[in-house]
Amino acid sequence: MATIRKMRKKWQVLIRRKGSPHITKTFAAYADATTYAQESEDKINKGLFQDLTEAMQTTLGDALARYRDEVCPTRKWGHYETYDINKLLRNKISDYSLAKITANKIAKFRNELSKISAASTVNKYLTLISVTYNTAKTEWDINCINPVSKIKRMVEPEPSDERLDPADEQKILDACSKSKMYWLRPLVIVALEVGVRRGELFKLKRNDVDLNAGTAHLRKTKNGTDRKIGLSPKAVEQLRSLTSTISGEFFPTNPDQFKFYWTQVRRWSGVNIKFHLLRHEWASRMFEQGWDISAVATQGGWKDWKVLRRYTAISAKYLSEKFRKQS
Repeated sequence: MATIRKMRKKWQVLIRRKGSPHITKTFAAYADATTYAQESEDKINKGLFQDLTEAMQTTLGDALARYRDEVCPTRKWGHYETYDINKLLRNKISDYSLAKITANKIAKFRNELSKISAASTVNKYLTLISVTYNTAKTEWDINCINPVSKIKRMVEPEPSDERLDPADEQKILDACSKSKMYWLRPLVIVALEVGVRRGELFKLKRNDVDLNAGTAHLRKTKNGTDRKIGLSPKAVEQLRSLTSTISGEFFPTNPDQFKFYWTQVRRWSGVNIKFHLLRHEWASRMFEQGWDISAVATQGGWKDWKVLRRYTAISAKYLSEKFRKQS
């Protein structure tokens, strides 16, 4: 039942429901309070009333932080989600309450972000917001409607078949040599030699490698499991040349810091590629050298071989040479 009472110069609506906490809402005008009270009573009688009090009091930022602290530690990719959530918390969309974020606000967020970020990055953030809403509703009993479910995701382009030209590779290595970061050039060489993800290299510690045996133990990979890989002689040589930090890392950096240095390398070299292309290039080279798909997948950490095929681009020149050898 809804009742209205005067509170100084405002009007307060009090909604009492059996077995549920009381709900109060204040209005400046008596007419607005009356309308809200009548509409609420109608919804209660029809079983349609929804208490949005907690959704109004909880910002998206509050929910994202809770998801980061409570849910991410239990998920195999939680450390990646934690990094993305911390960036998302700096966006103004996080300041709105869960109840106030509409599909229109999410669409504007998507469109603005797409001006400075790749479609895959935009979709990643939309997914994080979506799962946070779903978790808030199903696990935290916050009555809210997921606005992400009503909008379209960005269309992601097909994976590129771009290859790293040997001349461009040398330009990149020369640019890395100019950097104050002594580990940058070895990082590029190791990436091209072993094909693992950037984040896996960042976490690689001296205790994780056996340089005499030419092996490394990658911990907490993107797939959520540890993985053992081989190290090429050239990769071993580069790792031997590096002095690890006190905590043991060969490459002491983080994604934000590395982004700054890689931007410098691209500017100095004139080669505008993403670091991830080095992994793509490694896979293509291994296929050209005769590695079978299971070996490439095991070394690179691909669980889905279909994904690996998309990442792999064997050059037309290589295929032409294969035909010549057969004739």
